[in-house]
Amino acid sequence: MPFLVTATLALTGLYLLLTATRFGLALRYLAQPLAPPAGPPAAVPAVADMSVLQAILSGDPLLEDCLRRNLRHHPEAHFLWLLDETDFEGRRVAEQLRAEMPAAHVQLVLTPPAPQGINPKSFKLQLALPLSRPVVVVLDDDTMLPPGALARAGALLTTEALVTGLPYYQYPAGPVGWAALVRAFVNANALLTYLPPLYFQSPVTINGMFYATHQATLLRLGGFAAIGAELCDDYALAQLYRRAGLPVVQSTIVHPLATTVPHFGAYLNLMRRWMVFARRLFRSSLTPTVLGLVVVPSSLPLMLVLLSLASGRPALVAGVLAVLTVKAMVLAMVRRRQLGTPESPRTVALEVLADLLQPLHLLHALCQPRRVQWRDKAIEVVADGLRYV
Repeated sequence: MPFLVTATLALTGLYLLLTATRFGLALRYLAQPLAPPAGPPAAVPAVADMSVLQAILSGDPLLEDCLRRNLRHHPEAHFLWLLDETDFEGRRVAEQLRAEMPAAHVQLVLTPPAPQGINPKSFKLQLALPLSRPVVVVLDDDTMLPPGALARAGALLTTEALVTGLPYYQYPAGPVGWAALVRAFVNANALLTYLPPLYFQSPVTINGMFYATHQATLLRLGGFAAIGAELCDDYALAQLYRRAGLPVVQSTIVHPLATTVPHFGAYLNLMRRWMVFARRLFRSSLTPTVLGLVVVPSSLPLMLVLLSLASGRPALVAGVLAVLTVKAMVLAMVRRRQLGTPESPRTVALEVLADLLQPLHLLHALCQPRRVQWRDKAIEVVADGLRYV
């Protein structure tokens, strides 16, 4: 049997084994009741004792709907909306929602530009931290918390933990566009990236789109100022808790995302930023578990397609594509049954494409790996932190 055929079949078998293992571990994690981590007991905080900190930047037509849904879903919570002083459109949207929902507990915090060398999100969060209630919840402005999500997070905060959730990209519902490809990437990776490694190691990072912790604990660790010079703020915060011996909890709280990706350049910038963050994490915390359950399975789909094409065997190409399609179909079925998320045949096709593109995005991140576009800011990583360019 020619070498390329043998190699393709062997690597396909490895991919099937690793994928089955990932599915099994993820399903087992989803099925088990998640208890608070061990530690000194504390009372379960009420939602009324929680402040939701959101760094807001206008420009996305979905922003207003995201903010409105969170207010409706969690009327007892205190929302701290952090807006740039010069973001007049963002301030207009915020004031309009406050007038529309006068019973909501919303406080606007106008922030100056972040100083040179300070992460813009961490800078805003640090300004709002003293204004927070006993529990701090950080939520991106493109993320929605379903009803009951804050109460579920509070049930896991009976110790000095850092609790995060599982993202699910909800939009778009219309024609295929760049946002649909971002959706496919997020949804194809969330369950199989975050959950399987937890059977072998504690989380090395968090999903920075949503997390919760006690204000007093965070202040004792230095607050967001302690990670102000770090580009990857979610990874840096998780490491801050781990170094202090405090638990990091990966919950199964699902939170939908809604982001507009208007053109190819925006899609490329977003994917590149995420891959730069992933590269930073792998460089610092690459364990055999992460290598076997995350890195290798994510790298194999494109390799399998290229090897099968090089073999010149159409049946082999079709077989490889069939394997990738079945994986995407099974994952969509798992999400629909376990998370209640809507799926469609288009979902499957786009997730196969997203799996094939993932190694290419990582290669793209290796070009100028020290520079990313973070919304309206170009940021370069330097020896002592970061700087705006």
